Amino acid sequence: MANVFEKYAADLEAEQKKIEKAVVADTAADEKRTTLSLSLAVSDKKALKMMATERETTIAAIIHEWVQEHLEEVEK
Repeated sequence: MANVFEKYAADLEAEQKKIEKAVVADTAADEKRTTLSLSLAVSDKKALKMMATERETTIAAIIHEWVQEHLEEVEK
């Protein structure tokens, strides 16, 4: 009989690899980084985490995309 937790462990390992890949890609940018403290509703944070997971990226990358899109609108 297979260990009950084998599939769960394999899923967690695959998820961790996706996260590590996204973090490495996100930190590969040449631009200097800074820390921002941000207060969000719990539901907003969960939504951002889900979006990041689905896109295999980070919340920071999603926020960066949003800023870039809105900068383009302002600069027009």
